[in-house]
Amino acid sequence: MAGVSEKNGRVRHGLDEQPSANDFETLVAEHVCDAEAAYCSAGRPSAQAVLPYNLLLKVLDTGPIAVALFSEDCSPLYWNECFEDNFGTLEGAGAEKLRQKSTSLWRCVGESLFTVRGSQEEIRGECCKLSEHGTYIWFETRTQVVQADEARRIYFFVATDITHQKTAQISLKQTRDELEERVKERTTVLARLNNMLEEQVERSRLQQQALVESEERFRNIFLNKHGIRFIWDSVTFEIEEINIGAAEFYGYEQDDMVGQSLQDITGMSVAAIEDRIEEVKRSGHVSFTALHRQSNGEMKYVEVHFAGVKNKGRRLIYAFIIDISERIEAERKVHEHQNNLKALMNSMSDCALLVDTQGQVITMNHAAELEFHSVGQPADSVNVFARLDKQVVNVWRSAFEAVLLMGVAEHIETDVNRCWNVSFYPVFTESLDISAVAIYAEDITFEKRTAEQMKLLSKRVLSAQEDERKRIGRELHDSTAQTISGIKYLLESEVARMERGAEVAPEKLSKMIELLQGAIVELRHIIMALRPTILDDLGLIAALRWLLNEISIMHPAFMFSSTFDLSEHVFSELQKTVLFRVAQEALSNAAKHSRGSNISLHIKQEGHSCVLYIQDDGEGFSVENCSRAGVGLGSMRERVELANGTLDILSLEGQGTLVRVAVPLGAVNVTD
Repeated sequence: MAGVSEKNGRVRHGLDEQPSANDFETLVAEHVCDAEAAYCSAGRPSAQAVLPYNLLLKVLDTGPIAVALFSEDCSPLYWNECFEDNFGTLEGAGAEKLRQKSTSLWRCVGESLFTVRGSQEEIRGECCKLSEHGTYIWFETRTQVVQADEARRIYFFVATDITHQKTAQISLKQTRDELEERVKERTTVLARLNNMLEEQVERSRLQQQALVESEERFRNIFLNKHGIRFIWDSVTFEIEEINIGAAEFYGYEQDDMVGQSLQDITGMSVAAIEDRIEEVKRSGHVSFTALHRQSNGEMKYVEVHFAGVKNKGRRLIYAFIIDISERIEAERKVHEHQNNLKALMNSMSDCALLVDTQGQVITMNHAAELEFHSVGQPADSVNVFARLDKQVVNVWRSAFEAVLLMGVAEHIETDVNRCWNVSFYPVFTESLDISAVAIYAEDITFEKRTAEQMKLLSKRVLSAQEDERKRIGRELHDSTAQTISGIKYLLESEVARMERGAEVAPEKLSKMIELLQGAIVELRHIIMALRPTILDDLGLIAALRWLLNEISIMHPAFMFSSTFDLSEHVFSELQKTVLFRVAQEALSNAAKHSRGSNISLHIKQEGHSCVLYIQDDGEGFSVENCSRAGVGLGSMRERVELANGTLDILSLEGQGTLVRVAVPLGAVNVTD
């Protein structure tokens, strides 16, 4: 006995005097046989008939009844494997563990044990516990007092699993209550049926349960209009059962559809039906998408599920149909919307990306594919931070992480080789979690550089204006002001002579007139240098001829030639000003710096542009290395760009210089 106790750990002796092995074995055998009458010989065994103890424990462990023995102070002495499987081990447990009322051990064992201890009378009862599968296990329990000897008592606990009986009773009660409420006029019949079912519950429990479940399934399938369901014969293709939902979907009366062939109702071909039947035979069921015809001839997309069933030896097919026409239309619209959105994104020159929270690209437009060198690669294989320049990746990552942290848009601007204005926008789920980040990157290099150029141009214009003012001031001071001062001196001198009684000297008046004429000429030169009135009065061609004449007077060492192949009215006011100023600057540069002998000016039409050519045969210069302050070559180019034109300067050292200016024609031109 000690060996068994050490092996299985389920036999525990009391703290006081221990019963002998024979007494304990006899006691266990007697009372276990009372509890397990079906597993022991008829009648109470005598002391001589007691089974060997090890064999007895093995019998108890293989039995379906939970058995346990407790001492007078409710400490466990013995329990079999069935008890341990259902209520847990009692190893190391005392009366205190049995008093823990929140456990199934208390509900099923402890409560009845302490009740018997108090009353010293046998009690029977039922209890339940929650299994690991979430279902309840029911037990019928019996707890009694056993006189171990004259001085000791032992409490004997037996629990029998009655879950099947209890489940049957509960199921039967639910069925009875439902039927009584729904069919009150048949209460008498149901009462008799209930009595009969109670008497035969052990014999017909499984059949009744299967019948109730089958009837419930049938009711759910065919006695409501939810879903499209029908049963058809796999041999004749005739529909045998149909629910209201199917009749409404196909547009027929429910009775009219029964007996009709499947191909007539749905529009499926015989070959297609036969193929589906073969699939059902192979796998038991088949699912597919098809177009079914309604009674009005309209075709609807449906999702079809066929499953094979048998009824009285006949092979039938249960059909469950789902109308997916709205879903298909919605998917089509979504697909169309996605294509439109993709086309719109691809039409943009700016980069648009959608990335997940790790920076992995979900989708991007064509501009982004080009920028991130991922054309032809799957979008989800591209990580945006792995493709960025090292000089900007940290800036992008900081803004990206700020969006994930704060949930608000971030905007940055980077200027490495090219200038980008980048915006990061969070994309939220229905639960307001950030699932992705939308990135919009706009290349603002042109705008940035243009702004910088405009800023530089403004500075140069202001500088040129100041230089022009200084020049005009010097010319007025050095020439005109001096001349007028001389005239003033002569007038004062002559007035003083006349006051003394002298007569007016004609030669002095002639001198004053000569000086005034010179001042007028000087002022006219200054005015013409600012804006020749001939340009406004007579036009560009006349102004250019006047300009050539003035420069030829100032630089007599050059031979000047010109041709004009366009009429005056094709030029806008802006074009007139631009072409005149560029010609003025180019002719002045050629006369001052070329060191040549011939200068030519030509205006003609080339395509839809007016082209001005100014050429000299001088020494030439290096255009790349030439940088002039004031209104020089840079100012010429800026003036031309204001008129949407182009400026080209071709020059080689020792071979002269050619300045070409082309501006678009704004009016219908008439060639001279």
